[in-house]
Amino acid sequence: MEGLASLSTIDFVIIALYFIVIIVVGFLGAKFAKTKEDYLVAGRRLSFPMFFGCMAALTLGGGSTLGSAELGYNFGLGGIWLNLSIGVGLIIAGFLVTSKLSKLRALSVNEVVEKSYGPLARIFSAVLTLIYTLVLSVTQVIAIGTIIHGVLGIDATLSMVVGGGIVILYTFVGGMWSVTMTDIVQFVVKTIGILILAPIFCIAAAGGWDALVSAVPQGYMSPTNMGFDRSFAYVVLYVPGLIIGQDIWQRIFTAKNEKVSKTGTICAGFYSILYALATVVIGMTVFALLPDLSNPEDAFVIGVASFLPEGVRGIILAAAMAAAMSVSSGTILASSTILYNDIYVRFINKKPTKMHEVNVTRVCALIIGVIVMICALWINNVLVGIDICYGYLSGAVFVPLVASFVLKRFSPKAGLVSLAVGGIIVTACFITMGTSGSTPIVAGMIGGLVSYIIVNIIDKKNRIESPLDDEELDRQLAEMEAADAQAQKE
Repeated sequence: MEGLASLSTIDFVIIALYFIVIIVVGFLGAKFAKTKEDYLVAGRRLSFPMFFGCMAALTLGGGSTLGSAELGYNFGLGGIWLNLSIGVGLIIAGFLVTSKLSKLRALSVNEVVEKSYGPLARIFSAVLTLIYTLVLSVTQVIAIGTIIHGVLGIDATLSMVVGGGIVILYTFVGGMWSVTMTDIVQFVVKTIGILILAPIFCIAAAGGWDALVSAVPQGYMSPTNMGFDRSFAYVVLYVPGLIIGQDIWQRIFTAKNEKVSKTGTICAGFYSILYALATVVIGMTVFALLPDLSNPEDAFVIGVASFLPEGVRGIILAAAMAAAMSVSSGTILASSTILYNDIYVRFINKKPTKMHEVNVTRVCALIIGVIVMICALWINNVLVGIDICYGYLSGAVFVPLVASFVLKRFSPKAGLVSLAVGGIIVTACFITMGTSGSTPIVAGMIGGLVSYIIVNIIDKKNRIESPLDDEELDRQLAEMEAADAQAQKE
């Protein structure tokens, strides 16, 4: 790969040290994973600094880094829409759902679905959200392999096995505590490397901002350069998914209180917008200096390896790996949570012992990790994976789930029908039109919304009070806290 020869011994040492630190920190996190809640939601006790860093690390992965740099190479500032959409989704989630989620003390999206629409709806939702988290995990393992292959020049398949294997290992051992501790390391590395150092050195390599502006086409300085259709597709793809994603909700459940979850999620949204600007600037710089790059997907790795000083290159390439690994660990754990909470506990063992809970959650994480690795080696296409996972989540689950948060009264049947109709439409669009574009998501959302409204009108007599009403949630939270206090006394 071009640019690989520019890496020095210092760069390789920094990258190797990063992997060693991640493995050590991941295993240290296992010491805190003593109960099911420790393993799945870090005991629900993260303070603001840790929560904010972990949320920002979770949402900005390999696709957000490599993909955004590629878009910057192809479209300039018009490429901000990928990470900008992620930021907007987090900000909306912070205002719309974090307060209620903090009171629910649930483990998965599908528990919330069941509260509103019943057990059958939970099964539908569990299948769709499991597809989302699994495929998103696969895309991140592919991204990890792409980065390692580009940096070290080793076989792409081996790169995926090594990088993905490390993530699967520490997630399996320590669950959310390992993910949390490694995410903090990865957040620091990403912030220093990608948000601060990379744009500064890239702009300097281009001869300064004015020189960079004059070296790229005029349209590159416009945020609309990518065109409405493609920009809108990113908004539709990411914003709904960020609002209701199991990986996002599971991280929200780790906050110690409502204020931390809300403020941390909103701040992570603004961080994502800054990250969007940083990564597209990197891509623009590579275009200005290497306008005839054979494969724009390599813009990030080649730009960093070619134009940045030694030592700094190692930090930034480690940061790119950190981006992919942080998202991958979070989505693998989210998948295993659905497998444990919505399938194992529901259908196999409804009352496992405390020791059994931790052991089974670890087994679920291992099973998911193996499935993710097999699929990553099989699919090997990040963009297709992202289209599939967000297509089902946004196109089928978004409408009924958000409706349960904003409506005071509704029919449980409306949510069940909406889930089924949205899932069928998204699947039909994938089969007939392919996975790319926003059409499957938009069609699924429209079909789900129309069916929800119709059933809600027809089934007017069977409408129920929303179980997510603030007063009801406050009552449930008070009961749970009282029960916890009593258990501690006993």
